[in-house]
Amino acid sequence: MATRSYYEILEIEETATDSEIKRAYRKLAMKYHPDKNPAGAEMFKEISHAYETLSDPSKRAAYDRFGDGDLPEDMFGGFGMGDGFFGESMFTGGPPPPPKVEIHPLEVTLEDLFRGKKLRLKLVRSTICKQCKGVGGKKAALHECYACNGKGVRLSARQVAPGLFSQTQVGCTVCNRTGKVVPDSKKCKRCKGRGVTDEKDTVEISIEPGMSDGQRIVLAGKGDQKPGQDPLDLVFVLRQIPHSKFTRLGDSLSVKAQIDLAEALCGFSRVLLTHLDGHPLEVSHKSGVLKPGDVLRISGEGMPQEKRPRSRGDLYIVLDIKFPDSKWKPGSALTELLPQTAWPTPSSSTGAPAKVAAGRPISEDEYTARMREQSRNAHHADQGHEYQDAGSGCQQQ
Repeated sequence: MATRSYYEILEIEETATDSEIKRAYRKLAMKYHPDKNPAGAEMFKEISHAYETLSDPSKRAAYDRFGDGDLPEDMFGGFGMGDGFFGESMFTGGPPPPPKVEIHPLEVTLEDLFRGKKLRLKLVRSTICKQCKGVGGKKAALHECYACNGKGVRLSARQVAPGLFSQTQVGCTVCNRTGKVVPDSKKCKRCKGRGVTDEKDTVEISIEPGMSDGQRIVLAGKGDQKPGQDPLDLVFVLRQIPHSKFTRLGDSLSVKAQIDLAEALCGFSRVLLTHLDGHPLEVSHKSGVLKPGDVLRISGEGMPQEKRPRSRGDLYIVLDIKFPDSKWKPGSALTELLPQTAWPTPSSSTGAPAKVAAGRPISEDEYTARMREQSRNAHHADQGHEYQDAGSGCQQQ
């Protein structure tokens, strides 16, 4: 295989969706298929191998975790094209290996990611049957599986295009890939021939301060067990619940806060908000006029950095200015204190004197409703013109 990553081989981003992966594979497979491009055989192998890995969620998770070179030799088994677009008529290999990981989403709050948290989760997992040791019955009663002729795998074919079939090996579900079955009369009474039993267990998950949405926590060997296989790794993918006030971007946090007009003009020093860990944050601003939308940057009050929780990013406070309501009347003394702006006088193109108009304040909701109504009326008027034009055209014929 080439030293390029599977994502680079398929010319996709690491965040590509399943449909994007499949679309990229089909495009490149058509381009480099040996039947059409004899010189592209090696490239076709790389494309097929990359697709086989990235199209399977379990294999992709293992690849993202271990990479390619650091994988155990039996992580992906022999080379095979899986459910590839052209099947494995060109390249054959061993059956698809069982998954190595068991993935579960885990919802967490932004407070959990800020402070860290330890969770104890109760779960039910499959463990090797203690009575039959995973055989499913008495060893003497084992015989060759009739469904796969003792191979543990079967061939599966499906049509993917007119005259074009995809053929791959799939694990036999009758014998659970072992190639052996136990007669019903000889099956283990405890596990009913499955070789495994469901047992209750408790696992502890440690969410470290500074962890991110989408980050994975791996509990090695804590997943389901199957006869003849290593226990699955239990993988929890963190899914952050959107916060009502704070927004996170990397190690930075942003939050909206409100100050009044006097504070915007004259400065302030007061507790402005409560942080994610519950401590009140006093913010001071002594100089400079603040406008709506201005941002105050507070160093060291952002998210902690993972593995270095004492190092923290920045907090950005987006300010909203609370103006007095419409009933408030400023006195002349305030008017004299405020700076006066020398506004330019617009010129008149007609020479007529300026028209005096009184403005009535309306709320933003009222403004939005009025604009929506005007847009609706204009749309109906346009439809009326279209009908009139259509009618005129009919009369002229």
